[in-house]
Amino acid sequence: MMSRIAIAIPGIAVIIAAVYFGGPVFAAFALVVGLAALVEFYLLTGVPRHLQWAGYATVLLGVVLAWAASPPERALLFALAAGLFLAGIAALTLPDRAGITGRVALVLMGGMYIALPAGVLVLTRDLPDGAGAIINLLVAVWVFDTASYFSGRLWGRRRIAPRTSPNKTWEGFAGGLVVGTAAVWFAGLYMDWIKWWQSIVIGLALCLSAYLGDLFESMIKRDIGVKDSGKILAGHGGILDRFDSLLFASLAGYFLTTWIVL
Repeated sequence: MMSRIAIAIPGIAVIIAAVYFGGPVFAAFALVVGLAALVEFYLLTGVPRHLQWAGYATVLLGVVLAWAASPPERALLFALAAGLFLAGIAALTLPDRAGITGRVALVLMGGMYIALPAGVLVLTRDLPDGAGAIINLLVAVWVFDTASYFSGRLWGRRRIAPRTSPNKTWEGFAGGLVVGTAAVWFAGLYMDWIKWWQSIVIGLALCLSAYLGDLFESMIKRDIGVKDSGKILAGHGGILDRFDSLLFASLAGYFLTTWIVL
């Protein structure tokens, strides 16, 4: 427990500081976390080292261009397209082409899985009310995760995905969805840029996408046969274990915020 607290407190402080300062500070935070998450993903899936550079370059381009280029959405699309070309170049330089299709597919999947959300997080923070949008995202993910856990422990009976994540239940999911959405609605009461009904819609979408992100990473780990994505965070597993929900939720948060609020 103490090791978990020792990791959690400075981690939360770093996240709060990155959100507060925004700009290059937040972009640097997204880049470091994104690269660390991709390292874990490639280690988990066994991607050869001489292919990995294409994915890392995609994350770097995605974050830097999302922050520095204009228009940022088009720049992020360019970064993802560049990742496709880089993966092709990396594949063509391999001396051993056996199983190349599966390995390149994992390179591309890792780049898309990490680079797109990392870039979108930067886009979100750079919105006119970006700090508030990031706060909504973090509130939804953390409250949903916590409420799901305790609801499942108290009332969980029916498993939602027994082959993927046997400890998750419909009751836990429902509890997390209600409490997580309510938390975003409550936070929205103190934000003058978002209406109450928009907070509810965004809260629902954030909680649902966070759950999908969690299940997606659980599916990958179960397929590989590991419990945690890594051991870098003592007591918390790996970077992917802590940010899996955020990867999917960041996409839902950005697009809904720009479509129905701003």
